[in-house]
Amino acid sequence: MKKSLLALTLMFAFAGVTMAQVIEDFESIAMNVFASGANGKMEVVANPDKTGANTSYNVVRFVRGKDGDPWAGFYTTLAQGIDINANKYVHVKVWKPRISPVVFKVERTDGNFEVKNTAQTLTNAWEELVFDFNTVAATGEYVKVVLFPDFPDAVGLTDDIIIYFDDITINNDPAVGSAPVTVMEDYENIPLNLMTGGAEDLSAFSKVANPDMSGINLSNLVIKFDRDKDGVPWGGFWSSLPTPVDVTTNKYVHVKVWKPRISPVKFKLEGGAAGTLELASMNTQTKVNAWEDFVFDFSGKTGTYPVIAFMPDFADPTGLTEDIVIYFDDFIVNNDPNPATPPEQIISVDMKPANIAAGDKVYLAGALGGGYGSWMEPGTNPALEMVDPDGDGVFTIWLHLADGVYAFKFFKGAGWGTGDPAPGGDRTYTFAGSVALNYVWGTEGFTLGIPSVENNDVLRLYPNPFSNDLHISSTTQIQRVFITSSLGQVVGNFELNNANSQTINTSSLSNGLYFVTVVDKDGKRQVQKLIKK
Repeated sequence: MKKSLLALTLMFAFAGVTMAQVIEDFESIAMNVFASGANGKMEVVANPDKTGANTSYNVVRFVRGKDGDPWAGFYTTLAQGIDINANKYVHVKVWKPRISPVVFKVERTDGNFEVKNTAQTLTNAWEELVFDFNTVAATGEYVKVVLFPDFPDAVGLTDDIIIYFDDITINNDPAVGSAPVTVMEDYENIPLNLMTGGAEDLSAFSKVANPDMSGINLSNLVIKFDRDKDGVPWGGFWSSLPTPVDVTTNKYVHVKVWKPRISPVKFKLEGGAAGTLELASMNTQTKVNAWEDFVFDFSGKTGTYPVIAFMPDFADPTGLTEDIVIYFDDFIVNNDPNPATPPEQIISVDMKPANIAAGDKVYLAGALGGGYGSWMEPGTNPALEMVDPDGDGVFTIWLHLADGVYAFKFFKGAGWGTGDPAPGGDRTYTFAGSVALNYVWGTEGFTLGIPSVENNDVLRLYPNPFSNDLHISSTTQIQRVFITSSLGQVVGNFELNNANSQTINTSSLSNGLYFVTVVDKDGKRQVQKLIKK
């Protein structure tokens, strides 16, 4: 079980900052595939050969296109870097239909280093390969790694082939099977023990790509529940957790669900000192064929619970005439009773050092995933064009990204020719919920929050300081309002639907300094600094 699945994560909510326990998010490192041919792709699948060196449940299936390049594979930016000084040996398990070299590479702005392993002896069977970084001059920490699982001098294929790999780890021991110090990725998740109604119930779970990366769920991987029409109301799963759920301080369990019909959702804690409690969600389902966050109130319990059960479609009777498909994701415990809202990242770059001229366009490119793609050429994706509606030379883009580490870069004009010359190359940021970031073209580093561009002749926010009610009045129609903390976190997001005036209740905000960003119907933004007392 990789560490990140059960890590404590900072979750930023409108009510403030809370510590949350991630029970399971079903994610793995982002695999940015390249040079794999027209049919090449990677996906997490059930292990097709649970024998020999690898008996785990989940692995990566790599379709290696016959027309690809020798260096077909993937790169990723790790949430936690690996220390090549302390640990010199990378281990990877592979299953391949032919003998060929495998290459593992680490990259950094001051140099890239790769190690080739030619020790493969098995075909159509799992084998652990070890990469010795004593043979190259790599030192210190690296967060960007690359894997080429099939690196012949010439591809030499007449048909696409299937390769599997798993368990990318690092330690200071060259022995096959030695214990890892750091697990970069093992593609596993908590065990999902199916609860069914007998032989006629053919319900099943599988980990799949998110079929609807929108709204509150922008993650890459989710669980697909094939719900048999002959199933039982309590169909779902139970799981014995590596780390028990702790509801001593955090009282609310959140689960994201995508369903084609309206029905109750239930969650259960078992095995704790205070007994067992099964609950329906606090909030009733309001959407079909869309992601919705269901919240379960365990304020009546305390302590730790090693077993959970989840029933995403508790209609009694079941009432199905045909099988249906349900998706679910992101089991999180926090102290916020409010359903999740979509994260929004506001990224701005001051282009004045680039001698920006009227009509010049600015684009963002990066390994962003979803509809933003992975390093799409600037100018090819309209969703990545930045805007400067007030003409002050600061270009802004609003993104919706799932939590994680992302690399990106600014470009003046279409194509790859004019990228941001800032030292260090690509920008990298670890996103956790909504945030506002400010950059300057050609300058390293960033600031949090939104720079003020006040224009009181057009916009009036009052009183200042304010208490619970914040009044907004504008001579132009207002589309939406963001409230950003002094730490750069977006703590309020309001749709005003082209109103000229509005009163916003801010009772959930603590006292302090805030940036209030008002966006009108034409996309023009204005920012004012306000204090809540």
